[in-house]
Amino acid sequence: MKKMLKRELVTFFAASCLLCGGFAAAQGGQTQLDAQTIEYNAQTGQITASGGVTMLHAGARLTGANASYNAKTKQGHITGNVHGSKGDMKFSAQSVTTQGPSEIIASGNVYAQKADKVLRGASLRYNFDTSYAVLPQGGTISMADGTITANKIEGNLQNEQFQAAGNVHIVSQTRNVDAYSDVADYYGKNDPRIILTGNAVAMQNNNELRGNKLTLYLGNDGKAAVK
Repeated sequence: MKKMLKRELVTFFAASCLLCGGFAAAQGGQTQLDAQTIEYNAQTGQITASGGVTMLHAGARLTGANASYNAKTKQGHITGNVHGSKGDMKFSAQSVTTQGPSEIIASGNVYAQKADKVLRGASLRYNFDTSYAVLPQGGTISMADGTITANKIEGNLQNEQFQAAGNVHIVSQTRNVDAYSDVADYYGKNDPRIILTGNAVAMQNNNELRGNKLTLYLGNDGKAAVK
């Protein structure tokens, strides 16, 4: 049985959260979906919406042009200038797909911000429970300390631990550091440092170091010691 609704606010329980499968299922509230046209198949659990789609649930807000969600499989997809937010995490992309109860995949000109960290790339996989982010097609992470650019970047935004691989480029204007390597491991807390591995080059104050492995110790005084 299919039901067609026009310009009405439709309320579903957490089991039928369109895009924030992890948001709703974990918190057990109600989900509100608003769009120009909504179609719901009660037998298959499939929901489709088009035209100014907006979803609200327990602090999560998502908007887009078109959306689909299956209440039975808990998989959803929203397309068309997508914008979303949950807590201090905000993001935008051309499309967003849910993967499991707490993970999303954003694709197409992705921009995401959590606290002082900004991620940009062609695609982003993010887990709201663990704060773990992956830019599988490359991109940039910007922080107060500088930027990391590479062919692939992944790590924990909460713990500030990242690994970058492939054409790694790190710039820190506050520390006057410019560095390159094949792989880089960044630790922002607990003995802050960057470990550069493979064709590593680090430049600071007109000084240049090269080697297979270099470690940049990031002091609290805003300086970096290269070893």
